[in-house]
Amino acid sequence: MEDFLQNLPKIELHAHLHGSLCIRSIHELGLQLYGDKTPKYVELSKKLTEFDQTDNLKKCFHRFTFMHELTSSSKGLELATELVIRDFARDKVIYLELRSTPRCFADMSRRDYLKVLVETIESAQKAHNIIVKLLISIDRSQPTEVAGEIVTLAEEIKKKYPNIVKGLDLSGDPFQGTFKSLHPLLKKSKDANFSLALHCAEIDTVKEAQEMLDFGFQRCGHGTFLNEEQLLQCVKQNITIECCLTSNIKCATVKSYDSHHFPNIFRNTQCRVVLCSDDCGIFDTTLTQEFLKAHKFYQLSKNDIHRLSMNAIEASFADDQEKALIKQKVMEYFRESSDNS
Repeated sequence: MEDFLQNLPKIELHAHLHGSLCIRSIHELGLQLYGDKTPKYVELSKKLTEFDQTDNLKKCFHRFTFMHELTSSSKGLELATELVIRDFARDKVIYLELRSTPRCFADMSRRDYLKVLVETIESAQKAHNIIVKLLISIDRSQPTEVAGEIVTLAEEIKKKYPNIVKGLDLSGDPFQGTFKSLHPLLKKSKDANFSLALHCAEIDTVKEAQEMLDFGFQRCGHGTFLNEEQLLQCVKQNITIECCLTSNIKCATVKSYDSHHFPNIFRNTQCRVVLCSDDCGIFDTTLTQEFLKAHKFYQLSKNDIHRLSMNAIEASFADDQEKALIKQKVMEYFRESSDNS
């Protein structure tokens, strides 16, 4: 099964740009930015050795500050984006939706940030033979004024790059900010036909999760604490749940693989569910590893893997032509695998 999953053409729907840089690629990025044996590179290497296992959600978010330092220039952002796309392609991911919150720095505005992202995605997807889309993220911990600027920029850049900018993501530290304060902005985006992938029920906030479900969106990030009634609502509203096994364990929102919500949703509900990596660099995993863990802990069969793959294709924000192409590649792989078994 390991070889089968390693070579499986995969679809990644929940991947944060800054969390998807693995340690090896961070070293590579540092070398390209600073050069070997420079004081900045030595400092970077020292910080990397301090990357201990994350043991709760709050500590996880401290790591992003470090990643943001590396991408505070156009060159750093461009290199990081290219490396992340390359690494996903090496893991046999054929369709990737990357998420990132536009940031501004001394020499880069949020508009500049998005321009660098989109242009790098355009070139990198050709270089690595992978379809890549961008979900523009709103960080719930930021002021609503910033979120408003991001929504305006998202509408602007989506018009210019409609085949790359496919939707909005609501993410960030779930202990900060509220969905209610961002509701008007998300409604504006929804009315502008943006697809929405919202982090929902990542922590045990039943009331806010219900507010989000009643608002309506396409994909639910994590869904860890959705109750049975809310899961039924997901079925009725055709909301796909993005499950991130390693992320939830290392952030301690789930105690163990045995107690993870994925198998219950997958086996016992009619919800469409997909497996994702979330922040594969921070959590030292890959999408292949997520499938391997699901196979190990939940005894997933090849038919189960096929179902998850089809779920991901259907739930993606790709257009119909792209979905047909991706589906063809996955189906061919399963046919060839069956012929060779």
